Amino acid sequence: MKKRFIASLLLCLTSSLATAAGTVQVYSAPGAQPKTLSGAEHLIDLVGQPQLANSWWPGAVISERQATAVAQQQHQALLARLAAMAREESGDDSAAINALRQQLTAINVTGRQFINLDPDTVRVSNSGNPRLQGEYSLWAGPRPDSVTIFGLVSRPGILPFTPGRDVASYLDGVNLLSGADRSYAWVIYPDGRTQKVPVAYWNHRHVELMPGSTIVVGFADSLWSQTPDELNADIVRSLTQRVPE
Repeated sequence: MKKRFIASLLLCLTSSLATAAGTVQVYSAPGAQPKTLSGAEHLIDLVGQPQLANSWWPGAVISERQATAVAQQQHQALLARLAAMAREESGDDSAAINALRQQLTAINVTGRQFINLDPDTVRVSNSGNPRLQGEYSLWAGPRPDSVTIFGLVSRPGILPFTPGRDVASYLDGVNLLSGADRSYAWVIYPDGRTQKVPVAYWNHRHVELMPGSTIVVGFADSLWSQTPDELNADIVRSLTQRVPE
């Protein structure tokens, strides 16, 4: 009886530990099928994998399943809000909003967890090496050689990364759409940090980018919603949670 109880207890503990460990879908190359890693109890068990040794960690993204559901709901709410705004406007104003909405519709978002993924940092930090419980996805690829321009611009897309080049220079020659903010742009760095950068002739500040950064041209304060800062923040949030391509 006692042996049976002990065996049952050990089985329960083993089952509990298996459930507690994380399961991660790992994407290590653009367009490649993910590989499943099971039993990762801590973050270092994931980022310390030998096959990820050549990853560019400043641009890696890890997401959690439940957080992804929330991010997707927020993204859909943003798309619905932009659609409603476009219906209320006409001409160039409506076209500009719809152009931005199409850009946002084309991206996939995920429940990004904002934590340093560099194995050297994770390995020496207790607070930076949390337990993994649940289901995750990790995107860890090579260092990019481009930046992306997004938002109220006539030609959003990818430009080559140039060391030393600042935000304003990337926007030189870029045609802005109706209602665009001409004084400030948002920068989303590969590690998820964001920064509002002055880019007009009267307030210009030299801010350099990292490869893989995104420049976002949002709505001007005086021309759109009564809460443009909130709207721009929602746009930046969705782009911060964008699934790497």
